[in-house]
Amino acid sequence: MNKFKYMVVVVAVLAAGATFARPHRGGYSRGFGHGPAPVRHHHGGVWGHGGRNFLPGFVGGVVGGMLTRTVVAPAPIIAPAPVVVTTPTVVTTPTVVTAPVYTTPVTTTQQVWVEGRYVDQVQPNGVVVRVWQPGHYETRTVTVQ
Repeated sequence: MNKFKYMVVVVAVLAAGATFARPHRGGYSRGFGHGPAPVRHHHGGVWGHGGRNFLPGFVGGVVGGMLTRTVVAPAPIIAPAPVVVTTPTVVTTPTVVTAPVYTTPVTTTQQVWVEGRYVDQVQPNGVVVRVWQPGHYETRTVTVQ
């Protein structure tokens, strides 16, 4: 229990004791060894005198309840923040130095077959006529890397 709560309890107990302290009504005070105490007759028990003991008990219960809530109140549960541990991702690339390679393109000629097809021909009078052109071989230049 921390010091503040301890001091609250002590002050409340002292205040309750001072509030409900009453003078002794049983006659004179008897010292040690002065014989038996006088006999008192109680009629009706503790509650027989108009409930004079009710109010101190009630107020004491209220004060005790407030102190219990103050002192024994559950501490708020504070969950620690989750700890996220990440390892840094390291990406390394190999440092390979290569000399540039220069190649000269090679050109060759090939005989290529061209399929037959219809071709549009313009006649001398301006009329367009479609004519069949049969398949044939063509010589083409091909660049090879």
